[in-house]
Amino acid sequence: MSRDKTARTRIRQYLQTQGAVDDPNGYATSVLKDAIGYEGTPVAFIQLIAAMDRDGEITRTVRGKRTYRITGNEVAASTPALVPAQSVVQSAAPVEIDYDRLARAVVREFFLQAAAGNPVANSDTQAERLRAERDEYALMLEMARLRLGALLGDRADDKSALLRRLNALSE
Repeated sequence: MSRDKTARTRIRQYLQTQGAVDDPNGYATSVLKDAIGYEGTPVAFIQLIAAMDRDGEITRTVRGKRTYRITGNEVAASTPALVPAQSVVQSAAPVEIDYDRLARAVVREFFLQAAAGNPVANSDTQAERLRAERDEYALMLEMARLRLGALLGDRADDKSALLRRLNALSE
C-alpha cells in the first residue's frame, strides 16, 4: 500500500474549513479519518494524528484511550508548509565517509580524554605497577615449574638452574 503524503495538508484544510471534529463516543480520530478519505491503515492514521498533536498542528481532547475532540491550531495553519523530505534528500550530495579517518579520530580523542583524566605521573605509576605485577606472575610461574619438576623427578642440575633464575627474578 502506498503512503498517503498529503494527509497532513488535508487534515489541516478540513479542520480550517469544517471546524473541530467532535464525537461523544470517543471516536473523533476515526470520524476525521473517514471525513478526509484517508486510505492508509488506522494505526498509521493514529500515529499521524499523534505526531501532528506533538508538532502543535492540532489539539486533541483525549480521555483514556479515546479521542473526543480534534481541533486545528491557527498558528500551524498560518505557517507555510515545509519542503517535503524527499526533495531535500534528492538534492543533497551523497555523503562519503572515510571510516579509517573516522576510526583514527575516535582513537585519538579517546587517548586525549584518557590523558586529560590521568596525569603523566599516574601513567608512570600505573606502568610500574603493571611491571611489578608481571614480574610477580613470572615468579609464581617459575615456582610452579620448579614444584612440577620436583614432582616429576627432574635432574638436580635443572633445579639449580631454575633456582638461579628465580633468584634473578626476585631481585
